Amino acid sequence: MSTADRDRWNARYADGAYESRRHPSPFLEQNAQALPENGRALDLACGAGRNAIYLANRGFAVDAVDISRVALERGRADAGELPIRWIECDLDDGFEASVDYDLIVNIRYVNLPLVSTLVKSLRPGGVLVIEQHLATAADVIGPKNPAFRVETGELSRVASGMVVEQIDEKEFDDPDGRRAALARLVARKPSAGESELTPT
Repeated sequence: MSTADRDRWNARYADGAYESRRHPSPFLEQNAQALPENGRALDLACGAGRNAIYLANRGFAVDAVDISRVALERGRADAGELPIRWIECDLDDGFEASVDYDLIVNIRYVNLPLVSTLVKSLRPGGVLVIEQHLATAADVIGPKNPAFRVETGELSRVASGMVVEQIDEKEFDDPDGRRAALARLVARKPSAGESELTPT
């Protein structure tokens, strides 16, 4: 992203954008049973930290990364003493993992080459959770620019070599009742000696 993009996101959060969105991603919450019990988590494009706070309350130490300083400040204020490291970073320029993770969460920020690279930093048994807007001709909510949507099959390629626990590419009802076309994935890095087969 450019400096203009950073300024735009800072202005959006300063104006109160997403102020009411304090609940975690429903997809993340619905798959809580598939997550590790604890460990270290990475929340990419965390915004004001709704998912990072949810994970920290579940026992994770979280690295929460976003381009917007204003969003991170809001998250830091909401999180209090929870074990979250707030990192200002333009993810379009990349992000180098300094530790191994037990969980990586990527909700509606499209940078699949980055995610593919970061999967290497998942520990054996670590879990990847992704939800993206899906490319479609249907009248659904979400970005009009196709660069901010993923094509059918792209998440499967990101999860190559992983155990795919769940993958869905279809229309869903968002929590506010509006229709959305989404690609959703939960995948696990095989433990030592485990085959890379999708559970039946």
